[in-house]
Formats: sequence, structure tokens, C-alpha cells
Amino acid sequence: MEKKSSSTGLSASQSRRGVKGKRQTDKDPFAVPPHPLGYRSLDERPKLRASRFDTILPSVIAKYGVGRRLGVERFHEAWRESVETVFGASDEFDYADEYDASTPGRLETIRKNTRPASFRGGVLRVEVVSNLLANELQFQLPQLLSEMRRRLPNEKIDQIRIVVH
Repeated sequence: MEKKSSSTGLSASQSRRGVKGKRQTDKDPFAVPPHPLGYRSLDERPKLRASRFDTILPSVIAKYGVGRRLGVERFHEAWRESVETVFGASDEFDYADEYDASTPGRLETIRKNTRPASFRGGVLRVEVVSNLLANELQFQLPQLLSEMRRRLPNEKIDQIRIVVH
């Protein structure tokens, strides 16, 4: 004979939550499943607050590297303009062939075959494709440095290092 619990009217093999071995949600189709983070109700979740856009924007820019990309593009644009100013003014030793239009001029060659690679500690590192081009840039380095300083006044460019890549 099974004992009946005196207060609830359930047998000893049953508990208040149902038959042993079965969960409450198995029997009740409308029971709320447990929250994956352990919250018992919606009220226990932390409230989401609206933030100002200007507080979120710097973290988004830093996370996706947008600021770095914009900085790199600024250096490329300043380098192109500086090269154009320094080498575009003096065409007396231009090696473009007057009879062959497919031969690029000195300015076009420098523009295509040089690029700023990095900027750290006040040193702008510029990559070039050949030793001849590096030697030609070395002669005009003081003018290039002053042009870069003029075009990027917020950056403290102390020197330009030319590296053959």
C-alpha cells in the first residue's frame, strides 16, 4: 500500500513538481523554458541604455580600422601631391622619349613606382622598386620632406627613409 502525503494528497513516489524523473516543462506546454544566461524572468535582465552616437563612433572606428585606412590614404595623397610638386616643376632632365609616346616621363614613373609604406616615430618609410629610383629620390629628399610637412602639418615628419622593395 502506498502512503499518501497528508498535506497535498500525493503519494510518496510523487512530488509537488510532478512525477519523479519528469520535468515541469515536459508536462506543461505553456511553461517558460529557462533563460540561457540564468535569468528567471525578463525583469532580471540588465536594462539596455541608449548611448550617444559620439561615444560609440570612436570604438566602432577603432574596431574596424577605418581610422587607420583614412590615415594611410591621407599619406598616399600627400605623397602624390609632393612628388608632383617637386618633380613636376623641373622637366629639364626628363627622360621621356619625344618620339615614343608609350615611354613614361619621370614624374609618371616616380608616381607609379613609389608609395609610403609606414609612419612610425616621425620617420616616413617610402618603398621604391629600384635602386636607380631610390638614388633619384635621394637628391630631392629635402624638398620632398618640406612638401610633406607642409601638406600634413599635424603629423611630425622628421625624416623620410627610402627603402628598395
